[in-house]
Amino acid sequence: MTGWDVASKKIYGYSWDDDFKKKMDIVLENHPELNEYYEGIVEGTKSDDLTITEAAFTSDKYPSLIPADIGSAKYWIEDDTKTLDLKSIGFTDDMIADSYQYAKDFGTYNGQLKAVTWQSTAGSVFYNRAIAKDVWGTDDPAEIQNKLKDWDSFFAAAEELKAKGYKIVSGVKDIYYAVCNAKTEAWVQEVDGVEVFKPDSTMTDYAEKAKKLADGGYTNLTGMWDGSWAEQMQDGKDVFCYFGCPWFIGVMTGNGATNGSWGAVVGPQVYYWGGTYVSVGKDTPNPELCKFLLYELCCDNDILVQITNKTGDAVSSSAANDRLVNGGEIAADNAGIAFLGGQNPYGTYAEAAPSIKQGAVTYQDKNIENYICDAVSSYVAGDLKSVDDVMANIKDKCKTELGIEAAE
Repeated sequence: MTGWDVASKKIYGYSWDDDFKKKMDIVLENHPELNEYYEGIVEGTKSDDLTITEAAFTSDKYPSLIPADIGSAKYWIEDDTKTLDLKSIGFTDDMIADSYQYAKDFGTYNGQLKAVTWQSTAGSVFYNRAIAKDVWGTDDPAEIQNKLKDWDSFFAAAEELKAKGYKIVSGVKDIYYAVCNAKTEAWVQEVDGVEVFKPDSTMTDYAEKAKKLADGGYTNLTGMWDGSWAEQMQDGKDVFCYFGCPWFIGVMTGNGATNGSWGAVVGPQVYYWGGTYVSVGKDTPNPELCKFLLYELCCDNDILVQITNKTGDAVSSSAANDRLVNGGEIAADNAGIAFLGGQNPYGTYAEAAPSIKQGAVTYQDKNIENYICDAVSSYVAGDLKSVDDVMANIKDKCKTELGIEAAE
């Protein structure tokens, strides 16, 4: 790397918070000679706010690395004027061989590899060990998974929990990602050159399950991210479980959840929640360095093992996860294991990851998610009277707010 012209070859990576910086810092700790060639810029915006990154394209700090939340990543992936095909700068199929298929599918557009990720956001169910022991006499993950192995079992467990004074989840949206992220067809598709909205069964399924949770008295009807929803993660509360993924452990501990009070299982449905994908700016002044840094961050299994051990994040590599689960390389002070009282959660994530589907995600999914959740909330509250009303409401929002008509 020596001999480069720093002024012309230095690159910049933009992100909405410091999570990407923490992961890239691990790469730079392994390659300190690259510190002078790379600078991370934290925008301090919401994950789906594109304004500052857009402005950066005309600044003197061109965005060479563009990490984006899954809710906005397609915006970059699908714009060939902004991001380049990673294979054009040297990425190969062999380099991403260990990455899970869903991550490859998401990062591929029109046959081009437009983004890669270090991260696996395979979903799980975090359950309250004290409540499990009170209701079923055990907090063993295998026993609890059997209680939650499918949706029929989940609702049977909800009834058992209710009989003992507990709620299975805090609010109805807690199950949203487990249900709707199981979709296999894109909600927005192009037909004869025109974008159309194609609703699917995950929407009606979510509406029906949410209504069943509410009508059955199986939740506290809290709103996701509000204070009462968060407070119930603390010891002594009445909520049995939260649907979450690896980064959700930080959310729970931040809200007062105690290490050792929770266990983890796959739950009734394989799903994912969130995720960060990294693209490369089309006019980067240093494509070679972009390739090297992205390979180290997303493909080098030695560094991926370090990411899990140093940050608790799960990684998108079957080989790295095998080392962490079966190879004895998990750190004794790993945050995930500490949270789960000694249980290794990375086996749970690795078990779910091969079945995740992300090929159907579109750039409009975040908007459509909001329409679905708003309509279902109105249905639960009784303002909308049927699932048909829910679907009509979602279709109307797509038409009036996005200009996308529903397919006939």
